[in-house]
Amino acid sequence: MPSRPFLRRPAVLLILALSAVAAVVSILGKLTGGSDLVKKPLTLVSAGGAEAYPSFSPDGKRLVFSVRLAKDQPFHLFVRNPADGERRQLTSAEGSDIAPVWSPDGASVAFLRVEDGGAACMAIPAAGGAERRVADCAMPADAQQPNPAVGWTPDSQRLVVAAPGANQLPALALVPLAGGTPKPLTNPPQGTQGDSTPAVSPDGKTLAFVRTSSEENADIFACDLSGGNLQRLTFDGRAVRGIAWTPDGGHLVYAGYRMGTWRLWRLPVGGGSPRDLAFARNGAQYPAVAHSGGRLAYTDGTTVSAIWRRPLGAPAVDSGGESLIRSSGRETTPAWSRDGAKIADISDQTGNDEIWVSDAEGRHRTQLTHFNGRADTGYPRWSPDGQSVLFDIRGGDVYEVDVIPAAGGTPKRVLENANGASWSNDGKSIYYESRGQIWKASADGSGPRVLTSQGGGQPAESLDGKFVYYGNRREIWRIPADGGTEEEAIRSDRGFVMGGPRLTAKGAYYVEWTRERDMRMRRGRGGPAVSFNSAQITIFFYDFAEGKSASIFETEMIDFSGVAVSSDGKYMLYPRVDDSQTNLMLVDGFK
Repeated sequence: MPSRPFLRRPAVLLILALSAVAAVVSILGKLTGGSDLVKKPLTLVSAGGAEAYPSFSPDGKRLVFSVRLAKDQPFHLFVRNPADGERRQLTSAEGSDIAPVWSPDGASVAFLRVEDGGAACMAIPAAGGAERRVADCAMPADAQQPNPAVGWTPDSQRLVVAAPGANQLPALALVPLAGGTPKPLTNPPQGTQGDSTPAVSPDGKTLAFVRTSSEENADIFACDLSGGNLQRLTFDGRAVRGIAWTPDGGHLVYAGYRMGTWRLWRLPVGGGSPRDLAFARNGAQYPAVAHSGGRLAYTDGTTVSAIWRRPLGAPAVDSGGESLIRSSGRETTPAWSRDGAKIADISDQTGNDEIWVSDAEGRHRTQLTHFNGRADTGYPRWSPDGQSVLFDIRGGDVYEVDVIPAAGGTPKRVLENANGASWSNDGKSIYYESRGQIWKASADGSGPRVLTSQGGGQPAESLDGKFVYYGNRREIWRIPADGGTEEEAIRSDRGFVMGGPRLTAKGAYYVEWTRERDMRMRRGRGGPAVSFNSAQITIFFYDFAEGKSASIFETEMIDFSGVAVSSDGKYMLYPRVDDSQTNLMLVDGFK
């Protein structure tokens, strides 16, 4: 029997068909998303200090970036050639110089300068020389980690800056490099924190930017350079730190907080879903893409924190405690069980935020949740009997509150569109935040009813069960547990109350971020020294009998909600930053 021709054999035809499909998929993947076949990211060895906000020269051979040489000093601009590692200081003023951007013609560098009295767009020759002020900029909403506020047009003759808008929100405007009246481009709506992070497409036709709704809620928008044709490009409602165009103008690379960590994402400008860049996860921020040379750079933020235990009544310095819970990642938001026998907290030691449980000494830790990046978890709270843990969960754009057995098991949804939940002392009810107000429901989530009308968050019931205390702007407020008149309970005259109170029979512990302390901490040599991922805060105690607050101690924290007080009032748990630094990462072969 004669053999069949080779190309007509079924097995061969199947192999060829599968190969053809694979080739088509590969080609389409490259056409729609670019290639991820890049070299492993390389850490650019630092000569000292925290390095952030990189920007490439037009030929892709040099980087300009911000450097903080010491913790209490401002940021200055430096230039380096990644090949030889040498860096040259470009600015040295008393203010902090943030988010530099190299001009397309290579002649100049523009940047944001933040000083005590305000912020401005500055320009300096790339080779060094005299600086000049181009335009006033809006003060960043987040003074601890300002968003980029300056971008170039392709002709290197104009800048897009984040300037004070008509409604006093940061809005983007076009201004000549030589100076002049800014031309408004965007008009952020009231209720947002304004627009930032301008990035003009390589062809000069499109402006991409970030519109921030709240500290943890932002999206990427685009318009043309006249301000028209506004489009929303992402619908995540997640914080964004840095965007950059690919050289062909077809995609944006941005840093977004998704799946429990900061990662780099690639977004088709013409429409489509963002794609995770697998080589840049767990702290990647502020991407920069070279327009030639196939390079990408970004900031890698590494923060390690531990849960510390401190006896209350110790001297008011951050030296009276002991490190209790520690891992290779961040440990935040501790919660003590009512009997003081167990501690729950949020840990990202697996690469994702999960709830872990230990004994009172931080030993015998077990992982309680296993979402594996499918959702973000937060704010664990023990039931009075110690059998269950309430916690926030965010998968997609909506918060919900779940409950899980403390011994382990499957989480069960209790509340939708809710967060910051806590138990009543009898375990029969839950207080929580939804749509900006404080609500109360049965322990199973049934019978929800709103208690407040003036806003609030992180509610907690007093030990006698009569009142619910909660954070409201810069004060602590309270309302009868079954509803009634809202009233101010604790007012801060020094700074801002962060989150809600931790209640004992004698009083309330709460966290303040004081303006005066913060400015002294950040001023350094006259300008603010921006701190990444953490902030110096003060913990206060309000005595119910005396009606007065007194500072307990100061510390550096990464989670303002992360304070727990034992039921006997003898000890406090809090997260403290052990190591926080930022490095520059370089990727070759990026397209």
